[in-house]
Amino acid sequence: MRIFAIPIFRNKWAYYCHSTLPTNSRLTQAVDWSNKKWEQLGDAEPTTWKRKIYDRGNNLMNQIDYQEWFLKSIPRKEDIEYPPEKVSVLYASSLDSLEIEKDLLHLIKEREPYHKKYMYYSAYWVPIACTFAIVPIIPNIPLAYNLFRLYSHYKAYHGVRHLKSVSLNYAASPELDQILQNQNFTTTEQVTLPHEVEQRFIKSSNNKPNIQDVLHQDIPGVLDLENIMLISRYYNSPGMETELKRARYQMLAQIAKKRFAKQNQ
Repeated sequence: MRIFAIPIFRNKWAYYCHSTLPTNSRLTQAVDWSNKKWEQLGDAEPTTWKRKIYDRGNNLMNQIDYQEWFLKSIPRKEDIEYPPEKVSVLYASSLDSLEIEKDLLHLIKEREPYHKKYMYYSAYWVPIACTFAIVPIIPNIPLAYNLFRLYSHYKAYHGVRHLKSVSLNYAASPELDQILQNQNFTTTEQVTLPHEVEQRFIKSSNNKPNIQDVLHQDIPGVLDLENIMLISRYYNSPGMETELKRARYQMLAQIAKKRFAKQNQ
């Protein structure tokens, strides 16, 4: 099991847990089965209700904080036959190791009570959501969402606890440096967003414009999409590409909202 700190900006990065440790968790196996069934909905025709549910569900999942996705990707310590005592945290040398260590420790301290709290909240709403199962033909979306959030908080909570129990060894990665050798980074304060982003905020009546298509493109000073693909391929981890793109988009969206949302109030 390894933790990666991948720079998105010069002063901001995303974590990713790459684990090939076998798990004996039946819950994880059940979720993997559910994920396969969920992806099958995406194969439906665009005009069908199955595809519409799939698209809306993916939009909801992309709004979940990228830090939560990282934490819940860490396997539960109890589900591993031989849990590691030490875990490497690999980062690009353009980042400051002390800042990464400080940030990761803060994330652990902050997220343990947070995910524990909302794990219980989600569990509370599950019985209520069951009452929405009125028509058998139509999927119970509230129940499915609450079960997903319950599992997500449960996994993130135990991911934090697993990180707390191991010794973290920080080291620069020559492989990451090689891939990112031609990548230029700027800071979150200095990045120049596409002009179209500001225009959509101006035209939006609720300060919530759809800017996904604009931000899902290469922007000077921000980690390139091609480099994200190269990193995930090098480590043979397709999930890494998805997680890094999600983190990249959320960071850019936060910057856009901070800069342009106030102009339209």
